[in-house]
Amino acid sequence: MSTTDLTVLLAEVALIACGRREGKSHSCPSCERKAPGLLNIARTGALDALAAAICGDHIGACRDCHTKAETIINEMVSRSCAA
Repeated sequence: MSTTDLTVLLAEVALIACGRREGKSHSCPSCERKAPGLLNIARTGALDALAAAICGDHIGACRDCHTKAETIINEMVSRSCAA
């Protein structure tokens, strides 16, 4: 994976974690900082751990963060299948 591809992927992970919606093109600084760690967790496929990391709760995660985690993992799978 090239540096450009990784940068785009990290930006996408950060945006999903931050709450991707129409008209929003960038994540907040906090989600940008978390993106590398979130990507590492997502690569393992550990949905609950990813959701908890997005939520920032070490006990569990809210439904919204579970949905974000599913989206990140599903998009990673679709990207790797397309490659």
